[in-house]
Amino acid sequence: MSHETVDIPQADVLWDVALVPEAITRGKKQPDEIGIYIGTKAARQGLYYTQAARILGFVKPGKPGEPVELTPFGRAFTTYNQADQRTALRRMLLHREPTRSVIVALRTSEGLRRSEIAVVLQDLAPLAQSTATRRATTVAAWLCATGLARWESGRLAYCGPNVPVQPSFPRQSAA
Repeated sequence: MSHETVDIPQADVLWDVALVPEAITRGKKQPDEIGIYIGTKAARQGLYYTQAARILGFVKPGKPGEPVELTPFGRAFTTYNQADQRTALRRMLLHREPTRSVIVALRTSEGLRRSEIAVVLQDLAPLAQSTATRRATTVAAWLCATGLARWESGRLAYCGPNVPVQPSFPRQSAA
């Protein structure tokens, strides 16, 4: 395991995560303000969406309570039209963890059940089974939202471009 639990997203709606950079450019610098900007998100949800924006590379890592700052990519993302944002999101999901490892697992299988996606996430970070299963739902939703995967007969199947995607570390076997 090379990641922390906060490195596995829990913000279910990817297109709401994509609003975080816009919120910041409009002066919303705290997670609770960002949550309100996105719409009907409680303070805790604002934190989840801000963490998800960090996972995708939109915001810089920071300490709790510090104002949230955009990365150069996050600033550029705010200038993209929706088609370019979708392309950028797909690229980020293909190249950043945890989605990169899930995509590798999807491409080397006949698709994965939610519980199998959870195992991939547990290989990345110390997640309890119930937490990993919930986060697997989030990761699957992100991949589906960008057209990189779809549900087929209870399994998530990769349907994105045929580009080389390598995991950032070797997978541990489930014993």
